[in-house]
Amino acid sequence: MKTFWMLAPALCLSLAGCLGGGVSSSESPAPTQNEGYGGGATTVHFALKSGNQPATCGSKLSNIGSSHANAQLTEGMMYVHDVALITDQGQEVPLQLDQANKWQFLNLALLDFAGGSCKQPNVDDNQPLDGSNSDVVGTAPAGNYTGLSFKVGVPISAKNAQGKEVGLNHQPAHSPPHPILGVYWLMWEWQSGHRFMRVDLAPDGGVKRQDGSGDPKWSFHLGSTDCKPDRNIAGGYRCGKPNRFKVMFDRFDPKSDRVVLDVQALFAGNDITRDDSADFGCKSNVTDAECQPIFDRLGLRLNESQPGANDGGQPLDDGRHSRVFRLEKIAS
Repeated sequence: MKTFWMLAPALCLSLAGCLGGGVSSSESPAPTQNEGYGGGATTVHFALKSGNQPATCGSKLSNIGSSHANAQLTEGMMYVHDVALITDQGQEVPLQLDQANKWQFLNLALLDFAGGSCKQPNVDDNQPLDGSNSDVVGTAPAGNYTGLSFKVGVPISAKNAQGKEVGLNHQPAHSPPHPILGVYWLMWEWQSGHRFMRVDLAPDGGVKRQDGSGDPKWSFHLGSTDCKPDRNIAGGYRCGKPNRFKVMFDRFDPKSDRVVLDVQALFAGNDITRDDSADFGCKSNVTDAECQPIFDRLGLRLNESQPGANDGGQPLDDGRHSRVFRLEKIAS
């Protein structure tokens, strides 16, 4: 029996070669567990889509939410930080972001998928970030990388090149440490911080309430809540519900893969044509019933699991099972 099992594979391979069934020169062998990305100058590509449809400024999207609505994208922006490549040994190695890139500051990057004409004219006299951005650009030391991780949100603070802690999330719009933190339509005055993710949709026919009132848009704004002044930390605020979360992919190659935020998946549990809560959409308010389906899909706990648990605004898992982010191959 031992002789049979040792010879059979060799015989099969030989027959495959004779019969033309082997791997041709145009095919690549399946990657092994040890093959990966080697590091160096690195760009992590992102995209905003609705199913398989690219979502850009003014895009008419279909089959959104529980009512399968048609809607126009009016805003699509997101902050990401702590972008890291994961080695074949499971170690997360931070991507050192290019500080000359206008969309990046310290460990933080702003992704603006809509851009340009979606912005409200004359809302802010200083709008330094024209256009769109869907890339995070940096460098990684030489290694064997097989995965990717990143966090959604603006961190409380980060260290600069001199090792000084710089406040990031809670900064006034008129004096931000960097232009990506001074974008008016991402400031969140009522929480003295920033919107981490903003996706606004204008459904056909608008958004209706039972009392007959309505609004043209259904908006999702993610950010830290329950924020109070605290002079002991950089930025001067501490938030009871941080609402930052991690996304992780065990298999990722920046040369061939990109990260997709899927609008259809994000709003799958909501009817964007109706809203009887305080806000038209979800503004991360724990009393807003519209927020629970979205937070569930993001992998975030909207409120405390029980009084005094202090786990509101915390991730539900390690980020490996995202329901709104996915990978897709970059077309060659």
